[in-house]
Amino acid sequence: MQDLERQLQQKNAQLAALRDISQAINSAWDLAATLELITSRTAGVMGMDSCSLYLLDDAGEWLTLEATTGLATEAIGQARLRLGEGLTGWAAQQGRPIAEANAASHPRFKYLPETQELRFPSLLAVPLINQRRVIGSMNVQTRVYHEFSSDEQELLSLIADLAAGALEKAKLYEGMQRQIVELSALAQVSETITSPRYLDEMLEVVAKMAERVMNARLCSLMLLDETTGELVLRTTHRLSPAYRDKPPLKVGEGIVGHVAQTGQAVSVWDVRDDPRYRHAELARQEGLCSLLCVPLSVRDRVIGVMSCYTADRHRFAEEEISLFSTLANQTALAIENARLVTNSAVVREMHHRIKNNLQTVAMLLRLQLSGDRQVSAQDVLQ
Repeated sequence: MQDLERQLQQKNAQLAALRDISQAINSAWDLAATLELITSRTAGVMGMDSCSLYLLDDAGEWLTLEATTGLATEAIGQARLRLGEGLTGWAAQQGRPIAEANAASHPRFKYLPETQELRFPSLLAVPLINQRRVIGSMNVQTRVYHEFSSDEQELLSLIADLAAGALEKAKLYEGMQRQIVELSALAQVSETITSPRYLDEMLEVVAKMAERVMNARLCSLMLLDETTGELVLRTTHRLSPAYRDKPPLKVGEGIVGHVAQTGQAVSVWDVRDDPRYRHAELARQEGLCSLLCVPLSVRDRVIGVMSCYTADRHRFAEEEISLFSTLANQTALAIENARLVTNSAVVREMHHRIKNNLQTVAMLLRLQLSGDRQVSAQDVLQ
């Protein structure tokens, strides 16, 4: 009788925990907020010391730590497991819970130093499955050795089912928001391209928009001077005099020069520690960390490089690289159009002045023909 009462109490506690987590999850739309909420609420209701969420990439190859309550926060976005690797990756691959009281002793255990997870000896991992498709894995850990009961495994599996659906909803919402931002940014760039702005003013506007869209600390543009083969900084938005007065870069020199030479985008985890970056100390002074560089190309010809810096370490996703490259392509077209307009104006001005001079010469010659004094053509031109 007492066992039945205890089991009933456990089930009631599980149902209450599921209702609590379900209500909290359904109230969240933002992906980051949803991830954080799931880990914190799960650790709380299950009485665990750590809860972590790993999401599978689009290629179905890597599981990346996206949220945690208990592990080192610096590992978010950095700690990765191949599908099937480690106990967490194995749970995702097998599609079933994996529980180990002494996880480190298991032959499939893989230690990720950046997570500092050796403080947690016991681990329970379950897959995140939505519509029969694995989208990630979820685990809980304890600071003391703990044998996970079947009820705990069942509860975490139920939470994972709720979480998987919520994460898909949040990802769809985030995707829609990102598309709105991208379309708005491209519309603004297109408006800038067709507006009668001078080149430097136009580039300043584009840099400001790129900063906002990429949530960046700084965006800058360097254009290629074809006479010297150097990349010259053309934007000064939010730059200190020290940064603005940096010497030009040769094509092939440093990270930016490499992008100009190869025509390929490059992302850097931390420019302050990358030996290819030529101004590490200046980056520290300016508060610059991660870098994304993409070429400004027109008809397979690189005319410059567009760069985006973040204030904190950031791994640029494929979607971010694609968006920034699209902005760069639009900007390159704007630059080319601005140059064509400028060149056309110069030609029109030259034509106008030459035409005026020739008309003056013709008038003097007509005067000469109508007059009595003969003047040589050389005198007239002089």
